[in-house]
Amino acid sequence: MLPDVRVNVLDGGLGVVPPGTAGLQAKVGVCSAGTVNEIVSISDPADVSSKFGTGPLADALYDAFAAGASIVYAVRASGDVAGTVGEVSSVKTGQGNMTAAGSPLDEYEVVVEIVDPGAKNVATFKYSLDGGDNFSSKITVPTGLTYDIPGTGITLTFSEYVTDPSQSFLAGDKYTFSATAPSASVNSVNAAIDALLNSNYKYEFIHVVGPSDNSMWAALDAKAAAAQSNYRFIHFLAEARGPNAGETVDQWATALLAMKANFASSRVSICAGRFEMICMGTGRQVNRNGAGIYSGRVSSIPVGISPGKVMYGPLPSVVGLRPAGINDGHILSLDEAGFITFRQYVGLSGFYVTNGRIAAESVSDYKYVELRRPMDKACALVRAAALQFEHAEIDPLDMEKSLTAMEAVLTAPLDAMAGAKDISRGRVVIPRNQDILATSKLRVKVRIVPLATLREIELEIGFENPFQNAA
Repeated sequence: MLPDVRVNVLDGGLGVVPPGTAGLQAKVGVCSAGTVNEIVSISDPADVSSKFGTGPLADALYDAFAAGASIVYAVRASGDVAGTVGEVSSVKTGQGNMTAAGSPLDEYEVVVEIVDPGAKNVATFKYSLDGGDNFSSKITVPTGLTYDIPGTGITLTFSEYVTDPSQSFLAGDKYTFSATAPSASVNSVNAAIDALLNSNYKYEFIHVVGPSDNSMWAALDAKAAAAQSNYRFIHFLAEARGPNAGETVDQWATALLAMKANFASSRVSICAGRFEMICMGTGRQVNRNGAGIYSGRVSSIPVGISPGKVMYGPLPSVVGLRPAGINDGHILSLDEAGFITFRQYVGLSGFYVTNGRIAAESVSDYKYVELRRPMDKACALVRAAALQFEHAEIDPLDMEKSLTAMEAVLTAPLDAMAGAKDISRGRVVIPRNQDILATSKLRVKVRIVPLATLREIELEIGFENPFQNAA
């Protein structure tokens, strides 16, 4: 080769940190449209209906966007556990009747009220899907006496009074019933999660939509462990069930505490808190688990900050806490057991996250999401920085310079996190007394100082006498 000026272009000198997963979430749940186990990226709530139709997954997406999420990777799970239509109760003077059947696409509190009296093709009715907060326009009782409520999977069947059809349906007659949403079995949820874990999409956590129990939570804990072994540092957000029919709030809270007693995980959150809220997608006033709203709040804030931070303001779209009758005692018990709950503050309007709980042991470092998130982010970023040294060579007789440079490279993402106020400080130490020549293995110690969260503030207030102080 002829003598010349050779140019060697270096890379990595700027200390650029690879893109992280902060604020990105995935959701798995049942809905009425879309391909099962296909990952769909959603960044506009206007696209939810066309891509997922209706159902729990669609509801959770609307809630997340309402609370600040910007991008969600959503996967439709197989709804292999059908929804149910409850028994119809009535308060009426008409001699006719109405029944309901079908395969509900979502959870509904249905009220059917007769507006104009008469027989079929004369009488009219209106219906509500949210317990009477919002009603449809008037509809004539069909000649065939059956009516499919659009977009719900529910069919109403009217029956006339044979003796005098005109007395079948009288103004003010009211029929009510509840419908439960379809759900996914553990196997179906696992299949949808596997689609996410086997993909190249990056995200912080996966929200499993729909009521779940400790068998589902254990399955999610196993999935989180498997993900970590493949260098995906994520956590799961699950939903606890709501009260069963006839179950008091005390009985419901006691049942959840018993269910949680034998479960702990540093990578699973369980939302027990429920809201009466306005759904962004339908405009209905609904009673449902608050995990969707919670997930949006988490996605919208820095990783080291508590989702309960009052300065961020109250949670959006919320009308009230549910179940009816829940009080501070219930909230405290569920919170201390490791459930995500919601609360009010005397003197403030609106509703707030009590604590961003992870269902971890009481002695775990990861009882709160604002500690889980920065650790996961640091693991991913420091590992990415360390990968560039894989199969790099080190002179065993002159290790100091190489290891000092490596410490600086691995510290760079921690410095960036500190600058972004994700953590207080991070440091990297590489012990020098390692026999790398014999083992080809390098041990690196990474330590992080997280931000502290003020969970309780004690004010001391009293009078003082300036004359006494002067004396």
